Amino acid sequence: MMSKVATLCYLLLVAAYATNFVSSFTIPTLKSKTTATSRSNQGQKNHNLALDLLHPLRHSLYQPNVSSRSNTFLQSQTTQADVTNTDTTTTPDIIGTVALLVPSSDQPSKFGSKSPVQPPSYREAAEQLAHKIKQFSDGRIAAQVVTPSDVDTSSVFNSNALIALGLTTPQDVQFLSRTFRQRRTAGEEEQSSKMCQFAVDCGDNNYAPIVGPYDEANPSVVSEIAPWSDVASGKRLATQMKDLFDKQTSDEFALALMLFFNRFIDKIPWVQHSIDVTWEKGLGNVEEIYNMVTKCGPCITKCLADENCKACIEALDEIDTRDQVASYRTVVSYESELLRDFSLCILQKNNIFGCTAEVPKIPYVTPLGSFR
Repeated sequence: MMSKVATLCYLLLVAAYATNFVSSFTIPTLKSKTTATSRSNQGQKNHNLALDLLHPLRHSLYQPNVSSRSNTFLQSQTTQADVTNTDTTTTPDIIGTVALLVPSSDQPSKFGSKSPVQPPSYREAAEQLAHKIKQFSDGRIAAQVVTPSDVDTSSVFNSNALIALGLTTPQDVQFLSRTFRQRRTAGEEEQSSKMCQFAVDCGDNNYAPIVGPYDEANPSVVSEIAPWSDVASGKRLATQMKDLFDKQTSDEFALALMLFFNRFIDKIPWVQHSIDVTWEKGLGNVEEIYNMVTKCGPCITKCLADENCKACIEALDEIDTRDQVASYRTVVSYESELLRDFSLCILQKNNIFGCTAEVPKIPYVTPLGSFR
């Protein structure tokens, strides 16, 4: 990922010579909802600053989240919330499939390690992950849980993404190795970039993941010399997906798969928009940076001149801002009025990155027929 801070600083140096041009801008301000007149009110003021700052981040960049999302507790259950009401919504077009390969016999997983209850089995965790994948994709990605001992295991060969979870017994490992080899061979013959496979918690062997056109077992020199290429993009995404899988939470797990589908198959609204400077955007980065400087020059100048505000921009530069959890933790750690004005101007007032946020159709919750 190219540095946003370095790019902004360079353009601001250029803009500094056009003082008449830059000075014509107005700085959007937003008065705090609470006037802090004593130390006892300082905490409430900071809380309101955080809300003001996060409002444009949430409504201009991300899909609104209408369901309770726990990072630590996984519970396998089917609820009415997972059922789409056909009377009010249309069936979404399926753009891809995911196969979650779990052990033949129940084994406790590493998911829910911080939960006060017993950790779920890999099958229970996979079933919950399948629900998350469906919700994050708004029903456009179908996920299926499979074991090596199932009578029908065709989905592990035909799915766009295959994620193996916790396979460690000799029989399961043998099935996993054979499956990965067959998928790799088929992908090479078809020269398909719409394939992904990972092994998570399957012993010391990572089984050489595949992400789009990038195959760790058969790396291409193009991924090193052409960072703008699809192969290089796949390599970067492979590293990012591995880091997300290693966090052992349902949200990060689903996010990793959404990033793959969004990049190599079709746009996923949940992760479609990014405020990062990336190779994938190409010349789109130039247009975005130009609009930032010309429309929000004074806000950017003041933010980069402030040590706290600049530190936040640098911290955001280290993460993928489509990761809501990581972005939230970063922003609230550096909240300030300058950062609030910066985000309001770029994300909400001018929508520099062309973000949209439509209400997801899944999960559909049936309204109460009467008060209880």
